[in-house]
Amino acid sequence: MPDLLHVQERDRLLGSLRRMLRQVNLDGQPMSGLAHSIGANTSLRTLDNAIAAELMAIPALRAADATMADAVFSFVAAMAEEAGPPPRGVIPPAAPRAEILRGDPRDLRVLTPWHEYTGDLTHGVLRQRLRGEGRDADVLHTGNMARLRLQGGLPGLLGRFSLRARTLDIEENITGQGVQAEGSGVLMWHESTLRLSPMPGITVQAGTVRYEYRVSGADPVLRLTVVLRAGQKAGLTGVRLTTALDALSERSVAPAHVSVGRSGSQSRRPPGPFPDEALLAQGAIDSLHLWQAGPEDEALALHIRPRAGEQVFSARLHARQGVPHWLVLRHAMPDVPRGGTATLREDRLLARGVAPGAPEAALRLLRNPEALAGRDPGQAGLGAPLAAMASVLLNAPGFNPPLSRDRAARLREALDRQLAALPDEEGAALPVAELASLALGLDAVWRGGGLPREGRRLRQVLGQLVAAASPEGAVGQSLAEHGAAILAIARAATLLPEPWLLEALHRAVMALNPDGPALAGVAPVRPVPTRALAALLRGVRAVELVARTGRVDLDAGMLARAAEVRDACLQALSGRLRAQEDRLEVLPGEAGEPDAPSTAALLLAVLSPDEVALTAGGVAA
Repeated sequence: MPDLLHVQERDRLLGSLRRMLRQVNLDGQPMSGLAHSIGANTSLRTLDNAIAAELMAIPALRAADATMADAVFSFVAAMAEEAGPPPRGVIPPAAPRAEILRGDPRDLRVLTPWHEYTGDLTHGVLRQRLRGEGRDADVLHTGNMARLRLQGGLPGLLGRFSLRARTLDIEENITGQGVQAEGSGVLMWHESTLRLSPMPGITVQAGTVRYEYRVSGADPVLRLTVVLRAGQKAGLTGVRLTTALDALSERSVAPAHVSVGRSGSQSRRPPGPFPDEALLAQGAIDSLHLWQAGPEDEALALHIRPRAGEQVFSARLHARQGVPHWLVLRHAMPDVPRGGTATLREDRLLARGVAPGAPEAALRLLRNPEALAGRDPGQAGLGAPLAAMASVLLNAPGFNPPLSRDRAARLREALDRQLAALPDEEGAALPVAELASLALGLDAVWRGGGLPREGRRLRQVLGQLVAAASPEGAVGQSLAEHGAAILAIARAATLLPEPWLLEALHRAVMALNPDGPALAGVAPVRPVPTRALAALLRGVRAVELVARTGRVDLDAGMLARAAEVRDACLQALSGRLRAQEDRLEVLPGEAGEPDAPSTAALLLAVLSPDEVALTAGGVAA
């Protein structure tokens, strides 16, 4: 099947990608990869480089630019070094330290390579946001309370009253605060004096409680320490201290999902509006996770790990109009003798991007935060890197210059680790985009001589993908997901030409309306993003390619619909190109600045990566 670009146009598009190559240092070693966009302070994302690696696995493209090909191959392999969901990418170069830009506790500003902190500690408010993002994405570490009573009371009649437990507002009783350097990190703290009034006109100083927030340039974890100190007149008993988050509903996009970890497993709250008050957990927990709805690679998430989970008394979430607003973890503390102290610790990780189907996987990062040095604290899915590495290894025999043995060995080792880390076959179905990428990767593995277990797993993933289709035939909630699903099913049909799969392919293609294009039963998004158009174009071109193999008999009406959608996508994509001297730039929509994933996705759609894969896999195209 012929490419839809002249070589000169292809090379001008490659020139745009080449301008986004950046060199970074990771774990003390230099490494190159594609930045998300042309800007100077742009991260290098795993997903972007995986899309580009699959593109550069086309032998003709590697021959055109072996340096860029090998750079993205190596970047993906490095991100997939550890089994399980890979990091979202590599952050822009920054000094490996936390910096105090404003040290006034009333209006502080602290910067780390990952986050920015602002706030007013005189009111117990610490704001956190990802570096480079706006205030509408702030997380507020505040809203704390303490419940306690004097141990044994005080002598006389006054003592009977002082035995009653009282709840005190931490922020209303602040008497000290500060911002100070601490090695390569920064300590931000506020301290409250706890006074009990057993009867009108009488006040007893029960003790102090200090909230300490530590940040570092070595990793992105925010470490919270709460220190309760009893006064000199009496000890404290029945103590409950809180670690809280407030004003969650006031963010531009509030959290929509919650999961609580305990005893090594996770309990995820079903989707839907929250009640005014929800008991998330009673008793010990290992972790708690909050994240936004929508695409996993852009979801803002907060992961919390109590360092002594057995001390957690309860976790409650208070909502406003069905949206999370105030999260409160209550910790049961041991009795504190006169002048003694009790301490609790908690780690918090704010990140954008969660592992598809397993946002709680970030718990392993909280347990090993040094692994995040230089990396984006978010996580990506396994599917795209797996598909990229499998495509490279499948096509490697056709590479000129050949792939070095060392690079091929690293890719093979990384691929094997990720295959072993695939989610349990009996587990819940993954999101459509992740299923489609996994199917593409397993397809390439099987064509390259994979074991029967890979073929069995491919069939299982395809079954989940087909089961995700709506009654109208739409797979997923967007044209991008639907196009990826069509591609995965079409390619697999040459390996598994079975009626159930061919019927699913027919329904998926016929669910498309060339006018727009649009998808039956799914509200249209206008303008359609470039990556969605490219995914759809690649999908319907794969259908046409499969028909040409002669391996399967496809309905003439379906092929006609595929051709109409192909032409509609090409027409829309032609308006996304911008000529610049010796290169062609690809816009992410009708406006915006060029980015790597849009450029790589368009090239994958108009070239012939699937024809190369089918040929390499022994299926004549």
